[in-house]
Amino acid sequence: MGADFIRKAAKSFEKSWDRRRVELATADLFTRQPSCAARTAEADIVNNAHLQPGEAVTVQAADNGLIAMRGLSVVARFHNPSTDLVAAVRSSCGVAKGTVEQVYSLSGVAEIAIC
Repeated sequence: MGADFIRKAAKSFEKSWDRRRVELATADLFTRQPSCAARTAEADIVNNAHLQPGEAVTVQAADNGLIAMRGLSVVARFHNPSTDLVAAVRSSCGVAKGTVEQVYSLSGVAEIAIC
């Protein structure tokens, strides 16, 4: 009875082993994307900028906090960012990647995730 089970299970075991072998043999050194824990903070939209959810912005450390930029123009200023968030951006050469999560056009505020 044990030998029959081994013969029956051997084919499916080899198939499963082959799938994992192919997965292990696939080179992914340069295709991995770094992951980070994003923190969301609110920012006041300036200069009547039009932000869209999902839009990528650059977050930079300024004299009195953080600003969000699209290209060379400032589109938002962070309202009272936490000190650890400002310190994290300053420690990464003063620049971080941001993504617009929500835009509240009536209040002129956007939620920006900083990664």
